[in-house]
Amino acid sequence: MLGGSVRGTYANETFEKLRQHIRSGKINLIDACKEYDPNETGKISIIEFRGALKKLNIGLTSIEVDQLMDFLNVDQKGMVDWKSFVNRMYLK
Repeated sequence: MLGGSVRGTYANETFEKLRQHIRSGKINLIDACKEYDPNETGKISIIEFRGALKKLNIGLTSIEVDQLMDFLNVDQKGMVDWKSFVNRMYLK
């Protein structure tokens, strides 16, 4: 159980790190995701989502990207609801 709570703590820190970058206006996760979603369905694959995060060039490690996966809504086909994730970035 301890491992899960520690991972959750680091995942929250990574989420907040990304949130701060987005709120600063220095990066645009929406535009990065839209590049992988030409039909604007609001869904992209996990691999595409990782690509979108990489394009932001904010220095997330592969471990931090893995931690962000905890915050994704992924359907049975492995598609990420990126619009939902972005909306969560702007809450609070």
